[in-house]
Order: sequence, then structure tokens, then C-alpha cells
Amino acid sequence: MATAGPPARPLSPRALYQDVAERLRQQIFARQLEPGSWVDEMKLAAEFGISRTPLREALKVLAAEGLVTMKLRRGAYVTEVSRDDVSQVYHLLALLESDAAAAVAVQADEGQLDLLRQLHARLEKQVRQRDAFFATNEQFHMALLDIAGNRWALQMVQDLRKVMKLN
Repeated sequence: MATAGPPARPLSPRALYQDVAERLRQQIFARQLEPGSWVDEMKLAAEFGISRTPLREALKVLAAEGLVTMKLRRGAYVTEVSRDDVSQVYHLLALLESDAAAAVAVQADEGQLDLLRQLHARLEKQVRQRDAFFATNEQFHMALLDIAGNRWALQMVQDLRKVMKLN
């Protein structure tokens, strides 16, 4: 008979800087913070009702994702994406996603393939609905990467897709 272990600890709430990073991320995607614009830490800290410490931690997260660029003694700026950047990111996405597709072709079970078929069918129906199509397209590719099981490729693609939203 198995003995019960210690009671499970409840999950800790997300750290404040993570919530701040998500809020900033959404402002960047919505163009409330424009590409190339300086991030006014004092203004944002006051707007969010927080100190600058969690804001700075959030900016480090966004810098690691490529959404902001930190400049020595000048602060953070929303990253600007050039045509060359877009071309290079698409190239990397193609490499990572095609590698995932090859892995899925070899290892996916019928349930996983069915999920991909369903997403593909939705894509075909949404071909003239731009926003819905792109949302489903992202779901399809993320499912492909998830099924492939390479967490490093999945993380890279998630970050690269965030950068593409700056375009």
C-alpha cells in the first residue's frame, strides 16, 4: 500500500514582473508603444502603480524575447524590425518548423495527426478571414512543434513569432 506524501503545495502566483511583462507585451503588439520609441520607465511605473524594479525586470524579459532593446545609459526602446530582420526570422522559422514537421511525420500518433488535420481544415475555411487565419496558422505551427517534442525549438519559435508581431 502506497503512503500519501506531503500535501501538494499550491502553485505560487505569477511574479509581478511577469504580469508587467505581459502588459507591456500587449501594449507593444497593439502599437501603444511604437517600434523605435523610448520606454519611459517613470511614466509606466506610475501608470501601473508599481516601483521601477518590477518594471525593469519585465523589460529584461522583453529584451530576451527581442521585443525591446536595451541601450547603455539610455534605457529601453521598443525594437524596430527591418525588412532584413523579417526575412531572417522567416528563414529561421522555416528551418525550425520544417524540422518539427519531419519529426511529426515519423513519431506522431493518430490523435496528434487528427488535431493537425482539424487545424488545417479550419485554415482552409478561414483563408479569407485574415485575423482568424493567422491565429489558427499560429496554433497549427505551435501544435506541430509541441508534438515534435523539442522544447528548445518551441521556445525559439515562440520568441521569433513575438518579434514578427512587431512588423
